[in-house]
Amino acid sequence: MAGPATSPIGWRAVASGMATDTVAILTGFMTAGMAVQIRTDIGMSLTGLGIALGVFFGSAAIASAPMGALVERWGWSKGLKVAALLAGASLAATGWLAQSAAGLTAIFVPAGVAVALGHPAANLAVARCVPVERYGLFYGLKHAAVPTSTLLGGLAVPAIALTIGWRWAFFGGALLALATALAVPAPDYRFATGPGPVADQTGSRRPSTELRLLVILSIAVGLGIGGIDALASFIVSYSVDIGIEEGIAGYLLAAGSVMGITVRVIAGWLIDRKRESDLLAVATMLLIGATGVIVLNLGDDAGLFVGGLVAFAAGWGWSGLFTFAIVKDNPRAPAAATGITQVGKLVGAALGPAAFGWLADSMSYGTAWWTITGTLAIAAVLMLYVRSRRTAALPATRSVP
Repeated sequence: MAGPATSPIGWRAVASGMATDTVAILTGFMTAGMAVQIRTDIGMSLTGLGIALGVFFGSAAIASAPMGALVERWGWSKGLKVAALLAGASLAATGWLAQSAAGLTAIFVPAGVAVALGHPAANLAVARCVPVERYGLFYGLKHAAVPTSTLLGGLAVPAIALTIGWRWAFFGGALLALATALAVPAPDYRFATGPGPVADQTGSRRPSTELRLLVILSIAVGLGIGGIDALASFIVSYSVDIGIEEGIAGYLLAAGSVMGITVRVIAGWLIDRKRESDLLAVATMLLIGATGVIVLNLGDDAGLFVGGLVAFAAGWGWSGLFTFAIVKDNPRAPAAATGITQVGKLVGAALGPAAFGWLADSMSYGTAWWTITGTLAIAAVLMLYVRSRRTAALPATRSVP
């Protein structure tokens, strides 16, 4: 049976949110995809690369909760436009001004703020413009933005970095960000289909979920994203290190990104049929992702490709389901609630690549991969813990009055 129709503004809002999320995080993942050329050009170690990516996600984490609250006041349209413009400026600055490791790291600070602003704005766009019955599918589409960004970063290696130079890829990304900002639609509340900007009796917009549980979920998502973002950040460097051609390594990153996109969309469509914001599926996918990392670490070249694709598919595929759960439980303040959980997500994204780079430099890639396996498993356990507590803690937050 077909679900409720999504309004024209809903489709445009979701498309703009996905595009903004993609260009906002593109600075980090294009750097990861073209790390070999960038490190050679500006002189940067694996540890330095990890620190730079850590600053990128760390600045996003610091700004996340304030940006979520700001988006509740601004609205999703203004939030998306400002985030896309800031991302475009950061991409252009990376291609033009990044002449050293320190310079690249400094540019990553405003680039991270663009991520902190774009994510809650995109989440709010879906919450306000899409029927509740289609949240899963549309949050899956929205969360396909991150693997889309890594797909672009992976394809940029053979298509641009190895031909005309890595800086031109960032200039192209800046133009894409500008086009995204110009394409963001103005809100039209005649077509709004979501719960709308409801508030509680005090007039505030606060999350319904107990803060303690949001913090635990923030930690869990941080461990999960930290592990899988380290995979995306270093899979090309690791593949080259063990003898894979650089162009093929770029295609592996691109293929893993396609897997992540596909699984996020399919998982969202399936969860809509169930219509329950269940964290069990999230925990299961995290454990499958951990298994993929083990295969990648212990196998030969075939194990690298098989394990890598499994890790990308499952280890990244749960992100849309997680946001679906948070928004479904917090219809009054989806941007504020996801702003809180996004703190952990971005802290994990900051520390994961930095820690992986340090472990790979000072110990071995094998040690780094085993660390990722552990963080994904712990994240799954924490998700299951919150799931066991959430029913009693949220007796009346499945719908909006």
